[in-house]
Amino acid sequence: MNSLFVRLSSEKNFTASERKIANFFLEKPQLAIDATAEKIGKLTQTSSSAVVRFAKKLGYSGFPAMKLDIAVATNSDQNNSDLTEVEANESITTILEKTSARFKTIPDVITAQNETTAFSSATKLIENARHIFVYGVTASSLVAQDIQHKFTRVGLDVICHADFHQMITTMQATASKQDLAIVISESGQTFETLQFKNISLDLGLKIIVLTNDIKSEVSRGCDVTLTTTSQQFDKVRFASTTGLLSQLYVVDILFYAYISKHYQESQQKVEETRARISKIYEHHA
Repeated sequence: MNSLFVRLSSEKNFTASERKIANFFLEKPQLAIDATAEKIGKLTQTSSSAVVRFAKKLGYSGFPAMKLDIAVATNSDQNNSDLTEVEANESITTILEKTSARFKTIPDVITAQNETTAFSSATKLIENARHIFVYGVTASSLVAQDIQHKFTRVGLDVICHADFHQMITTMQATASKQDLAIVISESGQTFETLQFKNISLDLGLKIIVLTNDIKSEVSRGCDVTLTTTSQQFDKVRFASTTGLLSQLYVVDILFYAYISKHYQESQQKVEETRARISKIYEHHA
């Protein structure tokens, strides 16, 4: 996946005008190659100066230099319209191609947005925690459950409640300064996750945040922020598929980083669990 198109599809800090220009390049790259900045400004209802500023914001000396990169990208076998949201009456083949293309951007973007030291620091916090409290709402709650499932299998004490009141009650009654909170919020602005983070700070817990926006409120005061990604569209977004998959991808990296440092004991825990379950079903049969 060409790095320019990865950034155009996943960048979170574009203004409304910049997003229009980015979507134009994604959807009509060949037209962009042949057009002037003035023409693109008219087609995107922005301006020629906005197009030039956009190119410079991405690190190019000017719009011609950016057009050269677009030309190189369009010669690849990647159809960049695959990075757009689903349209009405599309074929299953097209939906498969679009979904595949969006998912392929996730590893590149996660690698570009996160330093390896952030993953190392997060892994250390997980290692040193007595209890791990994990919380997210809506789609992020599925990620919280995935964290609980994975790390519980290798012997860690992970607490996750979908019900906000139950989560806070459990934390208040059992948490100590030796514990860790993992906060998951794509937007970084969800009310319940912000309250969860604030209560974690008040209780003196270490905090890892998974969010799409490193500058969001949820990242303030935390120990480690791991940046996820989601694509922005000029039309309605029907589901946060890219965001959810990127969160799960980050969790996998954390999980395998932990296992790599605790390989023997993790393997033993999994094998003992499998043996216990097999024994249960042997007696049942």
